Amino acid sequence: METNLFERKEFLNQPWISTNTINMFTKSEINQKTIVHINLLRATANETDSFKDFLKVLLDNSNNNLIFDLSTCTFIDSTFLSTIITFNKNYKSKVEIVVKDIRQLTIFRITKLDKIFDIYSNLDS
Repeated sequence: METNLFERKEFLNQPWISTNTINMFTKSEINQKTIVHINLLRATANETDSFKDFLKVLLDNSNNNLIFDLSTCTFIDSTFLSTIITFNKNYKSKVEIVVKDIRQLTIFRITKLDKIFDIYSNLDS
């Protein structure tokens, strides 16, 4: 490959995985509760900036109780989780979490986050 260093750097700085930031996070409202659907299989540090931007808009426009629906996530890293915890500290209403995966539910219990949040296994409960 006959390229100079500038061309290689430009090639490596291209976005290799383009994420659809429009559908990563959605919201709906049911019975005076705002549900934030996290439509990701893996909620990681890569998505935290988009998630924070979504939450800033939500914080300005909602006074309802809030439910984070993590039922589609199979993995949540500590950075993404800390974003939820930080948001909970700044939010004035009650925050609840829906976690479907039993492994994640165990992690929430081990880390004592079930003392901070009300955690449910589905949206109906």
